[in-house]
Amino acid sequence: MYFNDLRLAFIRKLPASTLNEEQIDEQINEMNGFYFKRLTAKTSILKLQNFSYVFVETIEKLIEKNQDLLENSENLIIDLRDNGGGTGNAYQKLLPYILTNPLRRIGVEHLSTQTTITAYEQWLQTLKTDSIKNKDDIEKTQKYFAKLKSNLGKFVNLDGDSVIIDTIKLAPKSPRQIAILTNGNVGSAAENLTLYGKQSKKVKILGTPTEGVLDYADARFFEFGCGNYQLLLPTYRSLRLPDFPIDNIGIQPDIYLDKSVVDWVKYAIKYLEQ
Repeated sequence: MYFNDLRLAFIRKLPASTLNEEQIDEQINEMNGFYFKRLTAKTSILKLQNFSYVFVETIEKLIEKNQDLLENSENLIIDLRDNGGGTGNAYQKLLPYILTNPLRRIGVEHLSTQTTITAYEQWLQTLKTDSIKNKDDIEKTQKYFAKLKSNLGKFVNLDGDSVIIDTIKLAPKSPRQIAILTNGNVGSAAENLTLYGKQSKKVKILGTPTEGVLDYADARFFEFGCGNYQLLLPTYRSLRLPDFPIDNIGIQPDIYLDKSVVDWVKYAIKYLEQ
């Protein structure tokens, strides 16, 4: 029994399940919207429903377990529909397979407030629970924390550069063609992945415009004296502004799928294989 809104799965043990633990985990992941499947002899699909931090390990294990299928699929469909975003850490393991050249990222600037500083302080304490595994993240977060504290009330570019070039080591074997499916519920970090995909020579975006919630992000709750309500505000703005706005516009697909296209996956297979 699975409750989608609560993301809770209840498994009946009596009579004993015929599935082993790995198979049960796979079924729960699929109910959560994470799976990797071969659709045809040439095309596979990777469904990524959510980029929340709690699913980072799930996504990394999914990619690792299906590495052979990922490397040997001629075509790949990445289904991002209804993925409202989360953290960019969720898709880092996927980038070597979808990119064709160095990744160009536009920086952001944070407004240094006590709420932002407190959030980074709490995140730093979380990272320190596994100081060996998170060594690089701890060092980076400490640097950010110090910059914010010394610039209270100001906009701060934490990375120091307006444009960052990431030379990501590409996978020696990867799909030849990739289709990313997007709709109006694709937001935040999922929109970031869509933008990165657009930089790749072998990626096409199929679907409808994304939600358009990327210019102002990293939202935090602020108390404002009313116990029944909380105020949710972004803490950074993109340096793409004002030249290339995405909020309330969305990222436009390369191929628009109108309402006459009922089965988007079937359409993507036909597009990739013909």
